[in-house]
Amino acid sequence: MKKTGRQAESFCSDPTSGVFAALVFGKTGAPVSELSEDLAKHWIKGTQPALDRRRMSPEEAKQDPGGILDALCSESLFGGTSLLQVSIARETEARPFLDALTEIENMSEPPNGKLLIVAGDLTPRSKLRKTFEDHKSAIALQIFERSERDFENWVRDQLSASGLRLEPDAEILLLRTLLEDQSLAPGEIEKLALYAVDLDRPLTERDIRDLIILEDQSTGFDLVDLALDGKLNDLAGLMGDQLKEGSGAIPVLIGLMNQLKRLNRAHEVSGEGIHGPKIGERLSPRVFDRQWPAFERRMQKWPPDRILTLMTLVAQTDAQCRTAGSPQEALVGKLLLDVAQVASHAGRRRA
Repeated sequence: MKKTGRQAESFCSDPTSGVFAALVFGKTGAPVSELSEDLAKHWIKGTQPALDRRRMSPEEAKQDPGGILDALCSESLFGGTSLLQVSIARETEARPFLDALTEIENMSEPPNGKLLIVAGDLTPRSKLRKTFEDHKSAIALQIFERSERDFENWVRDQLSASGLRLEPDAEILLLRTLLEDQSLAPGEIEKLALYAVDLDRPLTERDIRDLIILEDQSTGFDLVDLALDGKLNDLAGLMGDQLKEGSGAIPVLIGLMNQLKRLNRAHEVSGEGIHGPKIGERLSPRVFDRQWPAFERRMQKWPPDRILTLMTLVAQTDAQCRTAGSPQEALVGKLLLDVAQVASHAGRRRA
């Protein structure tokens, strides 16, 4: 089965019964991550007992392909089956999941668990896409960028839900900036909400210019850039000043996750046969020619499997930070130091 555009979005917020597997995909800028997360939440809450979410990397699936069917068919410790979620950067990484779909198609009935695969842009010739479109109990969901009007309305709804107040000029600037890459909007709005927690005034145009950084290849956080580049000593020197307050920890995590997603997309573009600075032209925000050498060095330090492993650690740290009374700055600081050590060792191995 397949759905595109608004029909795909509707499925994510109200999935029909009889479907156990979904492929959510779309071009850079489409709200793929946001809508796949909506689908995951609806699947988890709509199943009794609630599904136990399990994230699996392509490398784990390659090493233990039988674990896919185990997660979908076997009961967990909590009495239910799993929602198995995976993000892939290259279509070759989907092979274990395609094999599992073939086995499931020969079963008398679909498993009780759910499978959710999140991908980037897939052509109509994509084997992964065609497999989901042709499967009787799976669905391919192609997500498109929202129209400018729909996107502006969505942003205003998110601002209202977050309790954010913006001066009129600030709102215009925010909308114009986020339109450059819609996929970054949820993280950027969350960053604004965290900044404004104790701010007893509307956000100004200056606030937006300082906080929303889409035109450069950096993350907007010195700590994140130093960690990803393996500059351990410089990172340690800044850590005390920039992580004094726990309120700054979550935005740093968001910046780290956004940059990892961007690096992952760069590897995906490279896998399509595009090389050098032309990769940067395909990214959002774009990496300009003058910025490419530094970004390419970062790509070399962080291959796809390492990126996915780090994404899992970031998600775990985020969950710990959101626990009441947790030492956010200490947790994030340790994660950044670990990241810098990995990047530093990667650089020495290449040399």
